[in-house]
Amino acid sequence: MKEKLISKDMIRGVHPIFRGRFGNVLTKIVFSVGGLNKVNAIYDASKQYTGLAFVNDMLDKLQIIRKAENYEVLDNFKEGSFITVSNHPYGHVDGIIAISLVAGKRRDYKMMVNWMLSQIDTMDEHFIGVNPYSKDNKMSELKSSIGGVKQCLEHIRDGHPLGLFPAGGVSSPHLDRTEDREWQEPVLKLIKKAKVPVIPMFISGNNSWFYRFLGFIDWRIRTVRLLHEVHNKKGKTITVRFGNPISVEEQSKYTDIKEFGEFLKAQTYAMKKKPNR
Repeated sequence: MKEKLISKDMIRGVHPIFRGRFGNVLTKIVFSVGGLNKVNAIYDASKQYTGLAFVNDMLDKLQIIRKAENYEVLDNFKEGSFITVSNHPYGHVDGIIAISLVAGKRRDYKMMVNWMLSQIDTMDEHFIGVNPYSKDNKMSELKSSIGGVKQCLEHIRDGHPLGLFPAGGVSSPHLDRTEDREWQEPVLKLIKKAKVPVIPMFISGNNSWFYRFLGFIDWRIRTVRLLHEVHNKKGKTITVRFGNPISVEEQSKYTDIKEFGEFLKAQTYAMKKKPNR
């Protein structure tokens, strides 16, 4: 386990603005005002555990209530491969809750996650790290992505379940809703290649207005804030709705990859319900 989940060196690697004399001052401000000290405290409180035990202990200490609907659909998949696809409203807690619920039924469940979540070393057994959505096509990141996708396919072919966020990024705000961007082709191709049942999952909620505001300044600065968004979910109820499995036969009807993505996304968002008034 790490001494600290988020170090100052890690923040300096996110953006040049956090380097140098001024960068050191800004980094200290980010840790204090941005709530990264709180994130480290959350990690410290549960890091004596790993895997599912860490996940559930952390969520319980944050008093995050997990409400699952149509959860029994997973009882039909006590063995063998399947893929879950989900909207991505948070960028952290959604993945952690997905693991809490799905790995609660299938301990061999893993999620394909980005750099940010992969820093949580106590959850390594449920993670496959990959970064296919980088803003910069750096060769090191491309190699990492290819390796991660290969691991995903091997995991599925070995008879295990896999979780995916096909948007590859946190949901974006609109005037009347918060919704994923177009689901990304590399992930959709992975699903097509896997040839296993797909279970859509809709996860309720969204991040704070301040997080969304930072996106207009710089996506990397917003990424730093993303970690603090874990803490402000304390005491909230997050609902996960499981849809009916989509068979390989039904998937094969969609030969156009864009239409396939639109179909999967529509199946997921069809489970969204308006809040009670």
